[in-house]
Amino acid sequence: MACFRPFRHPAAALLAAGLLLPAAAAWPQYRGPQHDGSTPETLRTNWTARPPVLVWKRPLEPGWSSPVVADGRVFTQLRRFARGGQREFAVALNAATGQELWAREVDDASYDNLAGYDDNLDGPRSTPSVDGDRVYVFTSHLKLLALRADNGAVLWQRDFMAEPPGTSVIAWQNAASPLVMGDFIYVNGNVPGQRLAAVRKADGVTAWARHDLGMTHATPAWAVIAGAPQVVFVTAQGLAGLAPASGDVLWRYVFTPSSTSTAVTPVVAGDRVYASAAYGRGSWNARIVPAGGAFSAVETQYRQATEFQNHWATPVHHEGVLYGIVERGAPARSLVCYDLAGRTNRWRTTAVGSGSPGFGSVIKAGGLLLVLTEEGELVLVQPDPERYVELGRFPLLTRHCWNNPAFSGGRLYARSSAELAALDLAPEAAPLPPLAVSAGLAGEPRALRFSVTGQDRPLPADAAGRLELASTSALPAADAAWTPVTAAFTVQDGVAEASVPLPGGDTFFRVRTRP
Repeated sequence: MACFRPFRHPAAALLAAGLLLPAAAAWPQYRGPQHDGSTPETLRTNWTARPPVLVWKRPLEPGWSSPVVADGRVFTQLRRFARGGQREFAVALNAATGQELWAREVDDASYDNLAGYDDNLDGPRSTPSVDGDRVYVFTSHLKLLALRADNGAVLWQRDFMAEPPGTSVIAWQNAASPLVMGDFIYVNGNVPGQRLAAVRKADGVTAWARHDLGMTHATPAWAVIAGAPQVVFVTAQGLAGLAPASGDVLWRYVFTPSSTSTAVTPVVAGDRVYASAAYGRGSWNARIVPAGGAFSAVETQYRQATEFQNHWATPVHHEGVLYGIVERGAPARSLVCYDLAGRTNRWRTTAVGSGSPGFGSVIKAGGLLLVLTEEGELVLVQPDPERYVELGRFPLLTRHCWNNPAFSGGRLYARSSAELAALDLAPEAAPLPPLAVSAGLAGEPRALRFSVTGQDRPLPADAAGRLELASTSALPAADAAWTPVTAAFTVQDGVAEASVPLPGGDTFFRVRTRP
C-alpha cells in the first residue's frame, strides 16, 4: 500500500502545472534511439494478468508521419486546414496527456494520389528528428527546417527545390526522414549532380553534397561496418555506403528498385545489408567487406517474389534474422522470419493477433517484438526463428495504421490515419519500502525541501519517477482533493529529495508512491 504523511506549513495552496514525463528515455528519430527500430527498454509480458493500460488517446489530423518522443514531448507531422487551404504542420504534444503544445506550419500539403484509398486520409510521410533542444523536419516538398523543441520557433530553413532550379520531388512526395548523427543531418535533397547531402545541424549550411543518385522514399541508415561509420542510402540506382564526414563512396551495390516507390530503410546487421521494395520487386541482400582500403559488396542476392518484399514498413533484426511484414499477393500480407545468411524465409504467417497484419509495422523493445497491425491491434510476439509465438494482443487504434510506433519510458506511442495514443507497457517494478518523510526550509530564495527515505532499506534509483507530491488546503481530505505539485525528485545514496517554492498560507502536503 502507498504510504504518505501530511505536512502543514503556513502557505498558500500550490497549484499543479501540466507535468511532462521525465526525459530519461527517448525515441528521438525514425526507427528509434539506435536507428534500427529497437530500444533496450523492457516491457511487461503478462498481458493477461496485467493488460496494457491506455494512458490517453486523441483524434489527430491525417499524416503517415510516425511519432517520436523526447524530453516529455511527442513530435509528428500532419495535414491541417489553415489560411484557406491544406497545409503541412509539425506539432508537439505533451507526452503525459496528449495535449497539443505547439504547431508550426512548414509546407504546402497537396495530396491527391492515394490510389485505392480516400485522399482525405493522406498526409505527410516524413518523421521529425529530435536532437537536444531542436527538432529537424524534412517536408513533403524538400524543405528542411530546424525548430525549437519547446515552442516550434524556426531557427533556420532550407528549400532544396529552390537550389538550384530544376530540383524536383518524386511522385508521392518526400517520405524520407532526416537522419541526425553528430554534427550533421543526412538527406537526399534530389539536387541534380549532388543529391546526397550532409547539412550542418547548427546552421543549415551544406557540409557536402555529392553524387547523382536519385532519391527514393527510404530514410538513410547509420551503420558501423568493419569498424567504419557510414551512412547507407537506398537510391534509384541501388545501395550506397558513404563516409559520413566527406561523402566519399565506400561501396555500392547497384540494382534498380521499384520505380513506383521504395520506402524501406536499409537494414544493417553486422556486415550484412538488406534492402527491399514492393510493386513486384523483392529484396536485396549483401555482405559488405573491406577491400583495398574501401569496401566491396559480395554474396549479393536478389529475390524477386512477393514473399520477399516489404512495402514500406522496415523489418527489425534479431540474432541473425529479420522480422517484418511482406506481401504475398494482396490481401495475404504476412509476418515473416527472414534468415539473412540463408537468404530465405524461415517461417511465414498471415494470422497475427486476431487477423492479418495488413500494412502494419514491427518494432523491438527489450528483445521482444511489438507488431502494430493495419487495423490497429498491438500484438506482442516472442522472437523465434522456428515458429510464430504470440504472447499477447491489445486493440489500440482505428482506421489505417501505416505509421511506425515509438517506445519511450515504458510507453508505446502509436498513430493511425485518425488517432494518436499512448499505452502503458512498463514492467512491474518491485514495491518501494514504507516511506519516511521530512521537510524543512532551504536555499535563497526560500524553498520547502522534502526528503524521503525507506524505513527499512534505501530507495532505489527509479524511485525518483515513482514518488508523487500533492497538496491540499484542509484535512481530512478525500483523494480527489489532493492536487499534484510540480516537483522533480532526485535520488542520491538511497534518499529522494525535491524542492518547491515556499508558499504563503495554510497548506498540507503528502508524499506517496504513484498509484
